[in-house]
Amino acid sequence: MIDSILVFSRSTPQHVIGGMETLAWNLAVQLAGHVRQVRLVTTALPGTDGPFEAEGVEVVPLPGTAPGRYSAAWWAESRRYWEALPAPPDVVLSVSAGAYSVARTRHAATVSSAGRAAWARAARTRSGRSGTPFVLQAHGTSAMEFGSKLRAGNLRSLATSPKNLLALPRDFTRYRNFDRIVAVGERVVESLTGRPLRWSVPPERVSLIPNGVRPADFGFDPAARAEVRARLGIGDEVIAIGCVGRLHVQKRLDRAIGVAAALRDRGLGERFRFLLVGGGPDGPRLRRLAGRLGVRDMVTFVGPVDPTEVPRYHSGADVSLLTTARLEGLPMTVLESLACGLPCVVPAGAIGGTSLGPVLHQVDPDDPEAVAEALRAAVRTPGGRASLLPAELTLDHCARSYLALFEELRGRSGPP
Repeated sequence: MIDSILVFSRSTPQHVIGGMETLAWNLAVQLAGHVRQVRLVTTALPGTDGPFEAEGVEVVPLPGTAPGRYSAAWWAESRRYWEALPAPPDVVLSVSAGAYSVARTRHAATVSSAGRAAWARAARTRSGRSGTPFVLQAHGTSAMEFGSKLRAGNLRSLATSPKNLLALPRDFTRYRNFDRIVAVGERVVESLTGRPLRWSVPPERVSLIPNGVRPADFGFDPAARAEVRARLGIGDEVIAIGCVGRLHVQKRLDRAIGVAAALRDRGLGERFRFLLVGGGPDGPRLRRLAGRLGVRDMVTFVGPVDPTEVPRYHSGADVSLLTTARLEGLPMTVLESLACGLPCVVPAGAIGGTSLGPVLHQVDPDDPEAVAEALRAAVRTPGGRASLLPAELTLDHCARSYLALFEELRGRSGPP
């Protein structure tokens, strides 16, 4: 039985609110409900000295590291932390590249002299081997990121794309240090098992465990709906389109503003309101675009909100719209929207998964007229909203799938 899990993640929701951080943290909390010890090692947290516990997870920020970033200090300090452990954990979970440095020094021979005997005894007692299973959680790949930047068509985004190509050889080498790579969505599986990465990682070492959310955290709240809409001046007859996420060029929220213009041209400007919930560097450009297209009254820039407030905006909306240019693993905003009973309009081909097929409205995101029609068709009749989230995309199912994988890997001998 799995007793202890050690997680390496460069950032957490305490650093920055993002899909990867939210998923990793929620998974750690859920696992802590099944396992005696879940410890998450991360980069320095400004204003925080030493380890602390939150929601059942022991958090260990490493001093001297750059908050929320990979750096030479992170690679050195995470490795040093690993080598100083008095005994091995049952499993190591690397959130993205978090444990790259540690994975290279995973053998019992790398621990300090004082802890070597205890380490070896614990390893033999637990699994009959002197190595701890290492699992990498892949939210995407460098190849996917490169493709997303090309699709974004933005000069600033394209200028940073070479670093993704340069990261490919690093990933190609480091993936080999893990017993299993877990993809959070089918698009990630396709990238990992396609060329060139399949030459590094055999397909049998790639597993699919989709992201998950707690349905109860995002259930429809009629009172929240009434409060949000009253505060934003949205009448009951208006269809609110929720666009929740960071205002970044790769999210292509300019497409949403173009759809607003298409609806205005149909004479439906007063019937639709677009809610852009989130902050980010693309905000000024998007505001200028809304003004230039004459749809400023149809687009509300809500700005950054606390994560605990996001479910209220899902309740206030009638349809969720995803306009991203990214090849997504499995976006949290889609899962959250479905849990709230919101129909979702998404770019065709951006999200894999047969279980999601019946509940997603897929459309060409570069065709404003087609998106406008999809939004109109997706609106459901007024009244109570039940969750549309498939059972296999709940956080509990996600955590249990990880635990089953960890148990499977425990008895295998030797690192890959």
